[in-house]
Amino acid sequence: MNKVVNLIKKYSVFLKYVISAGISFILDLSLFTVFNFLLKQSISDISIIIATVLARIISSFINYLMNRNGVFKKNTKKIDTTTLAKYYILVVIQMFVSATLVLGLYKMTNINETIIKIPVDIVIFLVNYFIQKHFIFYDDKKKEVRT
Repeated sequence: MNKVVNLIKKYSVFLKYVISAGISFILDLSLFTVFNFLLKQSISDISIIIATVLARIISSFINYLMNRNGVFKKNTKKIDTTTLAKYYILVVIQMFVSATLVLGLYKMTNINETIIKIPVDIVIFLVNYFIQKHFIFYDDKKKEVRT
């Protein structure tokens, strides 16, 4: 039992990140599916790009707050513009990568866009953890992640 507790403590930041990302992923995927469904009839394949952007704008801000306050514990009432700016640079890059890969894979395979988006975003999620941990929510004064 003690080993389990120690293991949870050791990986608590990552476990919190997984929960935060899971909530954001479900929100993002749900919004993407709805937006893509609503837009697909009128604007065809470009709906994937627009649906990705709209869903990510909404889910990313919620994810930023969860990561800042719950995962990496930067509990301040005022939003830190430096971490917010870094976070949104990452969001824009991940949004572009996600939309491009989903559209490309959809055109190559004709598999449902939402199904394609799941593995694409899982890979992006893993990369984002390390970027957020080491570059966005990194505390230069403490030389460590804010935990």
